[in-house]
Amino acid sequence: MMVLLRLCWLLIVINALTIGGGYVMLPMLQREFVEKNHLLTNQEFLDAIAIGQITPGPMTVMNAVIGYKISGLIGAILAMLSSYLPCIIIVTLVTKYYYDYKESIIVQSGFKGIKPAVIGLLSVVAVSLGHTALVDLPTLGIAVISFAVIAFTKTDPSFVIVGAGILGAILS
Repeated sequence: MMVLLRLCWLLIVINALTIGGGYVMLPMLQREFVEKNHLLTNQEFLDAIAIGQITPGPMTVMNAVIGYKISGLIGAILAMLSSYLPCIIIVTLVTKYYYDYKESIIVQSGFKGIKPAVIGLLSVVAVSLGHTALVDLPTLGIAVISFAVIAFTKTDPSFVIVGAGILGAILS
């Protein structure tokens, strides 16, 4: 029961405190679930991200996978609910006041500062997860090719993920 409460609390807090999209929460999720509370291994966390990426609603699915790994079906359901609850509350409040304050220099300056911080957070996750995922030359090659295809073409990332999975299976 305590594990379920911890799961819900962590997801509610992290979802309430992240600004800039779902991927911004990755460093917090990794720190809380892998490093601090040891509810998942780094590989399990990476697997949850990968599963989420091949489905619609990647962050919701990722959180459901985390919940499932921690506490089965009830964990998955509670993880999804805990992920959405803060978002629903915050979006309701923000939309009520956004148009009144969107031209405010304080609001604009705040967003100007948040954007580079988001890049920094994503970089930390990329480096941290890279240690787990990039274990040899073939995995490094898949990462470089995937980056190049996504960065320099208009290829849908879903195709890149499926292609990387197939390539990984062939090279294994």
